[in-house]
Amino acid sequence: MHIAAEQQRLNDAMVGTWLGELRSYPSPWDPKGGVALGRTQARLALGGLSLVSDYAEERDGAITFRGHGVYTWDVLHKIYRMYWFDSVQPAPTLVPLTGVWADTQLVFNSKTDVAEHRYVYDFLDGNYYDFHIDLRRSGQDWRTYARGQYARQG
Repeated sequence: MHIAAEQQRLNDAMVGTWLGELRSYPSPWDPKGGVALGRTQARLALGGLSLVSDYAEERDGAITFRGHGVYTWDVLHKIYRMYWFDSVQPAPTLVPLTGVWADTQLVFNSKTDVAEHRYVYDFLDGNYYDFHIDLRRSGQDWRTYARGQYARQG
């Protein structure tokens, strides 16, 4: 089994347990916004041909959000793909988010008839990354609705 260099780069960047603080800004999904403790556990799947992550967000001692992601390198189309499921909207869109590296940033995008989403992982070094989710509705500017900083544990 051959793992593409692009998949290996993704695996090296993301595998592990990550802990950090996420600030959510007021939005339809989180009207008050606030700060949460976020934990991601990312592991290899299918012999390293994909990466699976499980995310949990905790506020005031209770889990308030869960997410599950599957990340792959699409060899045929030469692009990363992210499939995301979460406790706000458990069914993913039929089309995965597509991603590319830009220097230290792995940027995933999706576009629907209503809005565009951008998920940015900025791997500052091997043990730390900044993360933010941006939204742009038709005819509007980008707006960040969540931003976090995560450190690799262990």
